[in-house]
Amino acid sequence: MQVLQNPITNLGLTFDDSERAKHGISALQPPAVFSMEDEIERTMNQFKMIANPLDKYMFLMALQSRNETLFYRLVIENVTEMMPFLYTPTVGEACQKFGPIFQQPRGMYISIKDKGGVQKILDNWPYKKVDVVVITDGERILGLGDLGTYGMGIPVGKLNLYTACGGIHPDKCLPVTIDVGTNTQSLIDDKFYTGLKQPRVRGEEYEAFVEEVLMGLHNTFPGVLIQFEDFGNTTAFGLLEKFRGKICTFNDDIQGTASVALAGLLSAKRAKGSDFKDELFLFQGAGEAGTGIADLIVEELVAEGLSLEDARKRCWLVDSKGLVVKSRLAGLQHHKIAYAHEHAEVKDFIEAIKSLKPTGIVGVSAQPGVFSKEVVDLMCELNERPIIMPLSNPTSKAECTAEQAFTWSKGKCLFASGSPFDPVVVDGKTHVPGQGNNAYIFPGIGLGAQVAGAKHITDDMMRIAARALADYVTDADLATNCLYPALSEIRTVSANIAKAIVEECHKTGVAAKPKPADLDAAVKAAMYAGEAPPTIETPADRTKGPALLRNPSLNRGLAFTAKEREANGLAGFLPPAVFSMDLLVEQTRWQFERLPAPLDKYRYLMALQNQNETLFCKFVIDNVTEMMPFIYTPTVGEACQKYGQIYQKSRGMYFSIKQKGSIKKLLEQWPQPSVEVVVITDGERILGLGDLGTYGMGIPVGKLNLYTACGGIHPDKCLPVTIDVGTNTQSLIDDKFYTGLKQPRVRGEEYEAFVEEVLMGLHNTFPGVLIQFEDFGNTTAFGLLEKFRGKICTFNDDIQGTASVALAGLLSAKRAKGSDFKDELFLFQGAGEAGTGIADLIVEELVAEGLSLEDARKRCWLVDSKGLVVKSRLAGLQHHKIAYAHEHAEVKDFIEAIKSLKPTGIVGVSAQPGVFSKEVVDLMCELNERPIIMPLSNPTSKAECTAEQAFTWSKGKCLFASGSPFDPVVVDGKTHVPGQGNNAYIFPGIGLGAQVAGAKHITDDMMRIAARALADYVTDADLATNCLYPALSEIRTVSANIAKAIVKEAQDKGLATKVWTEANLDAAVEAAMYSPNFATPFSA
Repeated sequence: MQVLQNPITNLGLTFDDSERAKHGISALQPPAVFSMEDEIERTMNQFKMIANPLDKYMFLMALQSRNETLFYRLVIENVTEMMPFLYTPTVGEACQKFGPIFQQPRGMYISIKDKGGVQKILDNWPYKKVDVVVITDGERILGLGDLGTYGMGIPVGKLNLYTACGGIHPDKCLPVTIDVGTNTQSLIDDKFYTGLKQPRVRGEEYEAFVEEVLMGLHNTFPGVLIQFEDFGNTTAFGLLEKFRGKICTFNDDIQGTASVALAGLLSAKRAKGSDFKDELFLFQGAGEAGTGIADLIVEELVAEGLSLEDARKRCWLVDSKGLVVKSRLAGLQHHKIAYAHEHAEVKDFIEAIKSLKPTGIVGVSAQPGVFSKEVVDLMCELNERPIIMPLSNPTSKAECTAEQAFTWSKGKCLFASGSPFDPVVVDGKTHVPGQGNNAYIFPGIGLGAQVAGAKHITDDMMRIAARALADYVTDADLATNCLYPALSEIRTVSANIAKAIVEECHKTGVAAKPKPADLDAAVKAAMYAGEAPPTIETPADRTKGPALLRNPSLNRGLAFTAKEREANGLAGFLPPAVFSMDLLVEQTRWQFERLPAPLDKYRYLMALQNQNETLFCKFVIDNVTEMMPFIYTPTVGEACQKYGQIYQKSRGMYFSIKQKGSIKKLLEQWPQPSVEVVVITDGERILGLGDLGTYGMGIPVGKLNLYTACGGIHPDKCLPVTIDVGTNTQSLIDDKFYTGLKQPRVRGEEYEAFVEEVLMGLHNTFPGVLIQFEDFGNTTAFGLLEKFRGKICTFNDDIQGTASVALAGLLSAKRAKGSDFKDELFLFQGAGEAGTGIADLIVEELVAEGLSLEDARKRCWLVDSKGLVVKSRLAGLQHHKIAYAHEHAEVKDFIEAIKSLKPTGIVGVSAQPGVFSKEVVDLMCELNERPIIMPLSNPTSKAECTAEQAFTWSKGKCLFASGSPFDPVVVDGKTHVPGQGNNAYIFPGIGLGAQVAGAKHITDDMMRIAARALADYVTDADLATNCLYPALSEIRTVSANIAKAIVKEAQDKGLATKVWTEANLDAAVEAAMYSPNFATPFSA
């Protein structure tokens, strides 16, 4: 199991059979083995289904936390498409909403509260070799300001680009956020804020703490490159100057931005055919990025022959107070002084343009719109081909858009931006806006630094990297006004930059490693390309450190207290904030509600369950009425049909017919030592959808979620099982993403022997386990139930559970009518497992009320695909229908059967939508004052009629219940609440009672007693709204009542292995019901 929980070792469905056997996961995934190419295609299809950029970001982060190899292969092979979602512009929104969207931590958080103990925290990091660290204190995130710990998206995003673009191995990347507080009041007021809610620490304490962190990283991971990211202007320059000579480091905002901007300017010069020394640049913005770019331009101009003084005069800055000039020296920050030239003071950017006549303007101010039409028009007056570079991020902070620049300049300008923009057509010509993305630079710098073993990163290296990037721009690129190469070429660009960096390191003596004889080969060999790990090692202890956060049964996420984090090796792996369970539920609600479609909500809930089971259960239990349609019907039907397309991570166990003879050994792979309830399917008759094979696993998973949510069965004691004997659905065999055996179903003795091996294996491996049959086909379901009900503790929910909940609804309907149950007559549309199961239990109830067996059976009539089931058809009937083959003329038509039999109620179990037509309902109303209409087929799309149809056509007369949920219906001013005859009212209580009693078997009488207990809980107020079932919000109380009734029945019939008195039964049931919380101290 650990190998599947660790994103570095998890290869999902690409593990072949021998690897699955080696790692003990043969039964923990569906049988099918997929190529990595298939998995990339499946994942890309899932990605494309998502419309919202932030949802795409969250999808990618979840993928990375689940299967790192697949994540990087997807990104590397689709880097152009993925870049805007992995980093800017989407990462900006992700950082702003980091608290609400937080799911799984990544990297390390080191807070000022940890000062003096940083080394101990760093020792927790599981990998002893780290090549690149990206570190932030969150003070200046993009152009968004001080986001504190919400800024962790930046180091994470940057390191993903180090891997995707530069081939730095993900195991050797470490994102770090240092938390010294925040000066953003809205964050301090934000209930979801993940950092320290205090003002930023400044001065000597800050500097000493940062030094402790940096030197700790440097000493713990020898040779590591540490990239400063998004520090504030007041600290960034000083930290860079202080540490650049001590450790291998650079500041990407100052130097990386400078390098990529210089590359764009060199490309622009080439496009113009000008001499770089003749260009003059005016910067809107004079912070880290602005002065960093100016400094590197100066380095380049000096390298081309200008003096330092003359070179600096080619760069002018405008800050919030106007043009930076000498007369302002006394009030200038240190980094601006070199660019304070002799000039009259100018307050306005446009006036500065008029006065200085620049050839290019560079925006690094995060002031959207500051490059106005007036500005662009003026630049076009002054220059034949003006350079316009709005570099601020994210897109919302860009000084102008590409469309504005190209349109206003009539296609004359040479344009590059910090965020991506779409191509622009002006006068029939397509202009491709180059993105001055730092990702063109820093991955190659990092790669080169690692190949060379660089001791330091110099400004010359940044200039050389810019030249290498500019040299890769083709004439074809420039012909479209694009100043950068295609992003699809970025790994080649990074390799070229890396080689140039290695050469520079050896030339200047800062290389710690020997120069490779074949530099091309050395750089290529150093580049990770999404390969699976050569060897897979799993941690011995899955209850400590990061492994604990990946264990859904134990993970508490942000609810781990400071003491628990320290004791369990979690210090540094979570943001400093500690959340209550209530706050985590509220955060989960925020994430859940923003999803548009039911299937998206289903996938979200399943991902949450695989991440933090306690939180999942708490969220579902607290909102059971709302969640029920998403964790089970109707949404689970769509989920099963699309199981291969939406597959992300397996849950439960799969036993394939190919594994016959090995089931006992395979069951040893299940990590939980105790199992109380198994739900098992062979996928042949999934809801009303037919044979879905292994795609039917959503049903056992969903049913067991309801066992927990409604009946309090502990999730660790639940085991979903799918047995795969093939499928007879050709579309699945033709489906490239089908997860099961692509062969016809095995039948007969081989099938029966295999099922017996699985069932008895479960029974013997987990003593006392209750095994629920689910969605087996009609040809096997009855036989299996009869064969095993006396050998093991088992029942079939489609036959018996459906029968029990339907009987409860009918008992409520009888009460609403004030009739005698013996006077009711029921006609079933459908004669499969559900239909005959309901009929059988109605008969049990009627016999208990005094009718003979023969008379009781005559109160139930069935219609199958050939018409009314009657004695003249005996020879061709399946065994389970024979008891209901009564003396009557043959009738082919359902309506004719109604006319002839005059039933008081009709029950739909046919999965034929619309078969309860207006004519049918009208006829039932003619025959009855209050007809019972029960379309029980699932999912909603298969219901025989809707609640609105039944109530409207009957003018509110009918007593209605359905298998799927429907909204209330208003008829003539009265609100009718359609009861959902959901088996979840029954089976969780059965399971709970079976466990409390230690039941040896489940009997039909237990099902009848459960139905009565459910019907007894329906109030007069419920019946006043025509609702035949209690509110779903009461379902745990209903389950407890059913459980107590089951315990008493088991004890009365000698089927209980545990005995409870009337006095202690309530307490026993209550104690057995799992209630998720983090109130107790953590213990693995």
